[in-house]
Amino acid sequence: MKVGLRASDNPRAKGAKVINLELFRAKAAESSKRIGVLLINPGGPGGSGFDAARSLATALPATIRNHFDIVGWDPRGTGRSTHIQCGDRLDYLFNVDTAPDSATERRALERVSKRFAETCAKKSGDLLSNVSSFDTVRDMESIRSALHEKKINFLGYSYGTFLGALYARDYPKRVRSMVLDGAVDPSLSPEASLIEQAQGLGRSLKLFFNWCDSSNNCAIGARRASRGYEALRLAIDKRPLRLKNRVFGPTQFDLAVSSFLYSGEAGYEYLAAGLEELLNGDPATLLESADAYVGRSSSGNYDGSWSAFLAVNCLDGPSLGNEVELAAASNRAGIAAKDFGAASVGLGYPCAAWGAKALLGDAQPISAKNAPPIVIIGTRDDPITPVTWAEGLAAQLGNGHLVVAPGAQHTSYPSRDGCLDPIINSYFVRLRVPPDQAACPAPQVVIAKGFPVI
Repeated sequence: MKVGLRASDNPRAKGAKVINLELFRAKAAESSKRIGVLLINPGGPGGSGFDAARSLATALPATIRNHFDIVGWDPRGTGRSTHIQCGDRLDYLFNVDTAPDSATERRALERVSKRFAETCAKKSGDLLSNVSSFDTVRDMESIRSALHEKKINFLGYSYGTFLGALYARDYPKRVRSMVLDGAVDPSLSPEASLIEQAQGLGRSLKLFFNWCDSSNNCAIGARRASRGYEALRLAIDKRPLRLKNRVFGPTQFDLAVSSFLYSGEAGYEYLAAGLEELLNGDPATLLESADAYVGRSSSGNYDGSWSAFLAVNCLDGPSLGNEVELAAASNRAGIAAKDFGAASVGLGYPCAAWGAKALLGDAQPISAKNAPPIVIIGTRDDPITPVTWAEGLAAQLGNGHLVVAPGAQHTSYPSRDGCLDPIINSYFVRLRVPPDQAACPAPQVVIAKGFPVI
């Protein structure tokens, strides 16, 4: 479908600049039971809602598929929609250390970040200033209207919870039901968000170490896996592996480990195997995981998801500041969250040279008290969006109802257990609101959904 380059513009107006949004729709399996559309966003920013909806059209519980059309779209700036262009050969951006520990490394990070930002501005043109979350929320309303639906049902994961909260605030009467899984807390400053997210990854890494210490198949350490891990990470930091046309350095290492931690316990064996291979000089498994994290194909081309990830975050704001302020923030984050803190800040360095001004000057809580009850899912040991963020968003909305799911993976629904799914299914279909602070005690292992946020 066509929408205005500026989301507030009428795409049918004479001379209007338009962009394309690509949608996926799977109609309700039982038309006689159809309630409406379930609009889905998988997170990111940069994640493909088209692909997520196509996957969830078979993965969601049957009762959801029977009652709702499953609809997803690639948000403006991403995927099959009119997308941000920053070049498709981005190895240079990740071949520097995003957690620099010397002036030389910091200058290298600043140099490649500026190169990336300038390339995005040159190749993307006016689109660069029109891919904010606020633009995407207006697109959500355009999608609702185009589908001739009076109200939408919404399922948002990770960053998608931010979009859902904004939509409920701006269009409260257009919401029938809304589930926000792996919630972002919009009231936190960017630095606080990065630090708390990095601390969450650190806690998840410790859970992996605990698993490793009790396992007979963990090569990085029989009883003190943390020591083996730290020694391996330090070795890669000091001497990155030079491969044919590739580098495996500290940035690839951190991205790979983070990627495996997304899936909680389901990823532990794969992470252990990758670390064992690296001990033997072979980074193939970890490099493949790092590549998948940033959308790199085996041919060396990038799919644009990382470019969109930065474009939206840099435009939304608030900004962490210039390069001097970023360096100070990196140092603080490295102290507060030693394993991932500095690198989390380093990945956002392009925002200091971004070609479009950040829209927000300060972080702001979101209230949607005029919308119907909204269900927020927090996973107890979520590595990416801490459960405290879900608690914070539920309190801010004014009508949020928190459900806490067990596990150490990022996001939980659908879980295929006997606790969480019935709660969410009943809410979507019957609008049966769960009691606030509901908790599911049963352990679960699921493969994660969603994408990183900064």
